[in-house]
Amino acid sequence: MQRRGQKMEKFFSDLNHGGKRAALQAAKEHRDEIEQRYKKSTVRQKAAKPSIRNQSGLVGVRLHQQVDRRGDFEYTYWYWVAQWTDGRGRRRTKSFSVHSYGDDEACRLACEARARGVRQAKR
Repeated sequence: MQRRGQKMEKFFSDLNHGGKRAALQAAKEHRDEIEQRYKKSTVRQKAAKPSIRNQSGLVGVRLHQQVDRRGDFEYTYWYWVAQWTDGRGRRRTKSFSVHSYGDDEACRLACEARARGVRQAKR
């Protein structure tokens, strides 16, 4: 199990617990105890915390690399992508090309698009 970044694990041997069923029961009791002691993060709490892999500093905005292979040639395109959930629970995305807008402007536009989408969803 993992709670708030802390991993917890324990092995329950059949031999030490008097068989498979007893070991399974002991494992379930241990799990229940851990779940009571360490409450799960809510979806809202998880969404508010940026991932360590996040390059924009804003949840829901990421840098995306797309590789297009055509025969012997390979083309690489970079996009800043905004992602949010609309008022009906559907995922929405909007991409901004680094080639077209430049890195800083594409990132800024993606951040604005996400903020606008979240506001419209009234979340």
